[in-house]
Amino acid sequence: MRLVSSAVRLLVVISLLLLVGISAVLARSWSYHYHPEILEPTPTLPTKAAPSGQSSTPKLLKRAIVSDLAIFAQDQSLQRNTGYSDHMKYETSRLSLFDSMNSSEALSAFASLSGYYLGASGEKLYRCLALRKGRALEPYLEPYLRGGNPECVNELGQDFTKPSESLDGYTLCSTSQQVEKRLTELIAEIEAGKSCTDSDLAQLTGGVRK
Repeated sequence: MRLVSSAVRLLVVISLLLLVGISAVLARSWSYHYHPEILEPTPTLPTKAAPSGQSSTPKLLKRAIVSDLAIFAQDQSLQRNTGYSDHMKYETSRLSLFDSMNSSEALSAFASLSGYYLGASGEKLYRCLALRKGRALEPYLEPYLRGGNPECVNELGQDFTKPSESLDGYTLCSTSQQVEKRLTELIAEIEAGKSCTDSDLAQLTGGVRK
């Protein structure tokens, strides 16, 4: 009986060892062929890009120009160093952006700049851009010709009616007489059909006053 019992136990042990071995082999085989599913990240829908130039709306562009002029007008030291040249480059580059803007909002914002002194090169560029816009600009200029342009004083205050060395001795806020003279000449040139060519524009935007 003991021999039978021992034989049975030995058989059981061998059977268990075989089962464990087979399970291990099967497990390895399964691991070699198993490729866990890789979840692809949920694609992020691209956000719609803002149209080029959208941030440079006419009103914002005008505000940037006026704000820089106001800061510049109060700094009496810039004309004696490179600050003047840097400022003129900034002003001409920003002002030139109005060339491609011909909406009602753009023409209105551009016309309202007639009440500000834009610097020597800025004034020349403003005239050039006005001629390029032509008769479409006239209805927006005429109210300032008749009633002046008090916007600058209303927005910035009386301090900017004083001459500034940084602005060639001119005041940032033009007087009603200066606005009238400027617009009378400009409108007369527009009606006479004077033009400012691409070459003229490039020359004005490519250099600054020395």
